[in-house]
Amino acid sequence: MRSFCVAVAFVAPIVLSTTVAAEVLAHKTALAFVAQTHVGDSLPTLALLAAKKTQTFAMLIEKLGSEKAHSAVSSEIDALLPQYQPKWNQNLAAAYEKSFTEEELLSLTSEGQASKYAGKVLERRTDIGRDMQSSSTPILIALVSEALKAAYSKHIR
Repeated sequence: MRSFCVAVAFVAPIVLSTTVAAEVLAHKTALAFVAQTHVGDSLPTLALLAAKKTQTFAMLIEKLGSEKAHSAVSSEIDALLPQYQPKWNQNLAAAYEKSFTEEELLSLTSEGQASKYAGKVLERRTDIGRDMQSSSTPILIALVSEALKAAYSKHIR
């Protein structure tokens, strides 16, 4: 029994480190997929759509007009993207990682629409969206709040 415990104590860290290394590699593959396919590029559009539903945006329209309010908030969102986009992409990669194997993500990254897994992207869209809504709503809220606050303070005194 003692030798079994020693063997487990010796082997367990190797197995765990191999598992962790595989998970890190899978996440890096998912991040590469997100970066190369630009699936996270909709963040500014989503943020602007969310901003337009707020009372603050309505106040900006009242003071600046629709076009200038749109421009002011879009500019603030764009300025804030470097702060929010990386976490958004991390969450998006995690969502894809739940729905696709590393092999599938590699194929989708390198072959795009020609990948035999391209149809699976459409099939899993709802699950990925649900994961993103769950994990990334706070990111979207923070981005929109900060952008609206900045636009308001610059244009309405």
